[in-house]
Amino acid sequence: MTSEFAKDLDSKVPRLLQELSLPGIAIALIEGCQVQSVRCYGFANKERQEPLGEHHRFRLASISKPVTCWGVMTLVERGLLDLDAPVDNYLTRWHLPTEGIDPEGITARGLMSHSAGLAAGGGSGVNPDYPIPSLLDTLSGKVTPPLDENQRAYYEHVGLELEEVLRPLTIIARPGEQYVYSNSSYGLLQLLIEDISGQSFCDYMRQFVFEPLGMHSSGFEHPVTVEDFATPYDDEGIAIPIYHLVAKAAGGMNATIGDLARFTCAEMRGPAGEPAGREALTEDSVTLMHTPIMYAESEMGFDFHTGLGHLISEIDGMTNVHHTGGFAGWRSVMSFNPSRGDGFVALINSDGGNPLWMQLIRDWGESLGQVLESQDDKG
Repeated sequence: MTSEFAKDLDSKVPRLLQELSLPGIAIALIEGCQVQSVRCYGFANKERQEPLGEHHRFRLASISKPVTCWGVMTLVERGLLDLDAPVDNYLTRWHLPTEGIDPEGITARGLMSHSAGLAAGGGSGVNPDYPIPSLLDTLSGKVTPPLDENQRAYYEHVGLELEEVLRPLTIIARPGEQYVYSNSSYGLLQLLIEDISGQSFCDYMRQFVFEPLGMHSSGFEHPVTVEDFATPYDDEGIAIPIYHLVAKAAGGMNATIGDLARFTCAEMRGPAGEPAGREALTEDSVTLMHTPIMYAESEMGFDFHTGLGHLISEIDGMTNVHHTGGFAGWRSVMSFNPSRGDGFVALINSDGGNPLWMQLIRDWGESLGQVLESQDDKG
C-alpha cells in the first residue's frame, strides 16, 4: 500500500461515483496487519444529501459467509462439531431429504466450501412489508418468499434465474465432487449452529465472534430502525428497502466499514505478532479456512480456489484471500494477503457498484506491486 494510492482516492473516487451514478462508498486500507486509513465518499442518503460516514452500517451480503465460518469453527474448537461428520447427525428440528443422493456425505466442511452438492437457492430477500417465513419452511420449500419488482430487476441485472434463486434446499451432486456456490449451504450452517448451541444464530455469532473481536457495530439481526444505516439504491439510482434475509448466514450480516476492516485484520497476524484469530479462534483454524480445497471460479483474470468460506488465489507467488458480496442495494469486497499483512475492503450502498470496486482493487494491486518491485530493487 502506498500513501500515493490513498491520496489518489480523494481525487479519483468522487469522480468515479459521479461517472457511475453511485451514491457512496466506504473504503478501509490495511497495511502492516492494521488499518492505516478509512475513507468515506458520497452519500449515505442522496435525497437528504446525508454524507456517508464511518458510523453508517451496510449489508455485507455474501461476505457474511466467511464470518459465519468463524462461528462454525468455534463449535469445532469447543468440541461440539466434527467438520467431517454428517451434518444430519447434529440437526434436531429438520433433516436433509433422503430421496436421490445419500445425504450422509454432506458435512460442515463441504457446506463451508460449497462442495457439499447443494443447489444455489436460498439467497432471496423478503420485502419488509411481507410476512417473514421461518428458516425451516424456507429450506424445505414449504414457503417461498415472494419477490418484489426491485428484487426481480436485480436478479435480471446480475443474470440469476429466479427459479434457481427461489429453489429450496436441493441435493444436485454427490458431495465433494464439484464446486457449486450455494446460499442453501449457508442456510443449513445457520440451522446447524442453532441446533448445536441451543441459541439463536444472531446471539451465538455475537457472543462467540463479534464480542471477542470487538465488532460492536456488527450483527445478523435485521435493523429495527435504519437511522445509522446507509440507504441502499438499485443500479438506476432509486432507493429500495433493506430486505430481510431468512438465510442470514448466507448474506444477512450488517456492519460498518471499521468492523469489516477489524474482522479482516483478525484473519491475519497482528502488528505486534498477535496470532490470527485473536480471542475468537486459534491461528490453526484460520489457516485451515484459508487452505485451498478445489478450483472455484475465475474473476478479474485470477483463478480462485475455495477454502472454508473464503476464496483463495495465488498472486505474485503469494496467497491472497478474497470474498465479495452482492445483493439488491449493496456491494462489498474484502481482499487481503496474510503473509504481507495488507488488505483492501470496501462497502457500496448500490447494487451497481461492481465497476467501482473492481477498478479500485486493480489500482490497489498495481500500487502494491510497484512497492514490492521497489523493495526487490533495493535488495
